[in-house]
Amino acid sequence: MASCFNFKELGLLSFLALVPLFLAVFKSKKEKAKLIGFIWGITFFSLLLWWLVPTVSTYGAIHISISCIVILCLCCYLAIYPALWAHFLKNFLVIRPSPFFTILFSSSLWIILEYLRQKILSGFPWGFISYSLSTHPLFIQTADIWGIYGIGFLLLALNAFIALFLNKKLDKNFIIKGILLTAIISFFLFFYGQIRLDEKNDTGFFWGSAVQASIDQSQKWNPSYQDFTVNRYIELTKKAKEKKKGLKLVVWPETSMPFYFQDDSIKRKRVLELAQKENLYILLGSPSYKFTDEGKIRYLNSAYLIGPEIQRLKRYDKQHLVPFGEYMPFGALTSWARSFLPTAGDFISGKSSIPLSAGPFKIGVMICFESIFPEISRKEVKEGANILSVITNDAWFGRTPAPRQHADMAIFRAVETRRWLIRAANTGISRIISPRGEVISESRLFNPEFILSKIGLKEDITFYVRFGPYWFLAINFLIVIFGITKSNLKEK
Repeated sequence: MASCFNFKELGLLSFLALVPLFLAVFKSKKEKAKLIGFIWGITFFSLLLWWLVPTVSTYGAIHISISCIVILCLCCYLAIYPALWAHFLKNFLVIRPSPFFTILFSSSLWIILEYLRQKILSGFPWGFISYSLSTHPLFIQTADIWGIYGIGFLLLALNAFIALFLNKKLDKNFIIKGILLTAIISFFLFFYGQIRLDEKNDTGFFWGSAVQASIDQSQKWNPSYQDFTVNRYIELTKKAKEKKKGLKLVVWPETSMPFYFQDDSIKRKRVLELAQKENLYILLGSPSYKFTDEGKIRYLNSAYLIGPEIQRLKRYDKQHLVPFGEYMPFGALTSWARSFLPTAGDFISGKSSIPLSAGPFKIGVMICFESIFPEISRKEVKEGANILSVITNDAWFGRTPAPRQHADMAIFRAVETRRWLIRAANTGISRIISPRGEVISESRLFNPEFILSKIGLKEDITFYVRFGPYWFLAINFLIVIFGITKSNLKEK
């Protein structure tokens, strides 16, 4: 993944990055294939996710050695998926299928396993192969048709073709046909991508801003710093308004207000007065709570939309929580681990994907972890969102590759739905992204600042939003089932 190294150009290496893995599986003995996939998986995910070690150690208040073990266990779990891919691919290869179906089967199997990784055990779709191209808008425009899975399929197919060629498993006829097909697909992708990049069909242009106060994580929840935090957001917002008099929408990060914004307080009144006086719509993050019918208190991670004419607070509650961070999954099965994770929260998830509406804006909100799940933004746009927003607090990750990895994945949410996206992060990276996946404005890490751009509101629905990725996943699933069934029959 390119963003793992923070070198944008390295994303293009995904066109052949998996060739060594393919070759290793092709040349391995049947019983060794899954071990090769497992070792590859541990190596890949360890390099991708090493930043979790200092994060868990620092904010989970556990020793660095224990943190290493915890993250190694996570990497071992994630490595199961490439291990399964290698195992089934090698078992499929023993029947000596056609090269064409080998390419289809290996690509479909990888995509189905990525989808399962997004769903099983709460889901962790970090590091999907298609995200390697997030900083290359020309190559990702078809995401509005088949999402991240279609682009991932093409990358896998190309890697498989190159590997078969290098493994000398292709005759001249197939090589010529393969090169011709690759050229046709590349031409289509380039042509479609260029058309989409040239489109400028937004309506209702406004100035939008993301405000990044860069509040240190050690100070964030200290009550004595609350006034300082509110003052900084107000000052930066006023400066943004001074710079662009036509500014209409300002986005503040996740838990930017480190108190219960739903409660009446002087701090809340100051923020509401800011929106009234400056004639602004402000989307901000804050924890919230509610009481059950039995009188028990339940906590939520929320976003509020305020504005000059809003009489009642409009709130979105985070739906997809971070396991072992915001809640302990599986109830009693994991509750014992809370003693090892003293900072683990006790939040409950929200249920609604309805956008927050005020004035001309219908904002589909994603809070932090939610931005890596394509289904959330898809549902929000289907419910009528004409703009998307990601609010997050990536201060946990320090100056590691994590903030950029996280920010890069949001680019796909803009392209899939063809919506402008404003991403506000406490310490960065904050961005304003066009519906074409272009980063129009970007902040620096750990720098208090604001970014500005004209934004458009869109009402049209993409093929992906309307039908989702399920039609494409179904095709891949049928290919995998056919391949496994055929392999089992031949072996018998």
